Amino acid sequence: MKYYTTTTEYNCGIDLHTRQMYICVMNRAGEVLVHRNIRDNDFGFFLKLVEPYRKDLTVTCESCFVCFWLADACEDAGIKFVLAHAYYVKSIAANKHKNDKEDARELAECLRTNRIPPAYVCPRELRPVRNLLRRRTKYVRNRAVLTGHSAREVMAAGNRPLNIQANSKERWREGVRSSFEAPLDSFTAEAELYMIESYDRIIMQMEQRIEKYARDFQPQDYRLLRTVPGIGKILALTILYETIDIKRFPSDKDFVSYCRLVAGTNESGGKDFGGKGRKMGNPYLKWAFMQAAVLGKRADKKLNAYYEKLARQKGKHIANAVLATKIARAVYFMLKQKTGFSPEMMMRGRR
Repeated sequence: MKYYTTTTEYNCGIDLHTRQMYICVMNRAGEVLVHRNIRDNDFGFFLKLVEPYRKDLTVTCESCFVCFWLADACEDAGIKFVLAHAYYVKSIAANKHKNDKEDARELAECLRTNRIPPAYVCPRELRPVRNLLRRRTKYVRNRAVLTGHSAREVMAAGNRPLNIQANSKERWREGVRSSFEAPLDSFTAEAELYMIESYDRIIMQMEQRIEKYARDFQPQDYRLLRTVPGIGKILALTILYETIDIKRFPSDKDFVSYCRLVAGTNESGGKDFGGKGRKMGNPYLKWAFMQAAVLGKRADKKLNAYYEKLARQKGKHIANAVLATKIARAVYFMLKQKTGFSPEMMMRGRR
């Protein structure tokens, strides 16, 4: 685990909430200089409180959905800011007495003693496109749930299963509509089809805006990712906007671990207690590479043959995960060395 090393004389821990924040400012010796609550997250009042220490101050808070405005405000004010990885800051959860005041003090203490595990702060100019990509992923999953439920209801009514891949969307929807005779069943099917069509429209509009605003972001890396079988426009942009800068990963192991494609170890006394940390990392990168593995084996004969070999050895589910991991490792070296995709190099494991 990596920790942030502070270089300033004063360190501030903030327990941040939607309507208030509790701050604690310490000096290098551990003396508490400011320790109080700020209502309505008044950043102007915060600047007044830390004005005597502002020139040599570092601020930290735990990563949460409201942390980005604080990071931007500190950047605009010229104050160093480090985002603490909430999952890794174990000392806060271990306290016997836990409240906002104690959490702020513990964050300041961790920052002063170089025990803050840092999380990455996405640049503010990239967040809108990244948020739109993430929301699109959510809508695609919701649409898939509705589509699967409609297909199951057709089979539950005693009809032949409908394959949306073998038919056009219009033919599939007509097949669903014609599968029910009861008025309530027809109404339920029509309601789900209406939601599916709504998702189709909004997803298409999202993709148009994503391509419009993301066309100039790392164009060389985008073209390199498109050389990988199974990685299309959306998957390539998802990988780019979730990775941001491949140089922030010292090795391919760090990148693959960040993609949630490898589990940690849990051993003690020569005994293996199973993997751990399967939810540590970026879930969107894991989704992107798992999708790339599924689509890649369909699009490329060599990848499909390699997948079939893995499936015979390890089983289909594990084979798909292994293929996703191989693609992620290949993408790391592609972006690092600015080279195109080679299935032979990926299967041999060479850089």
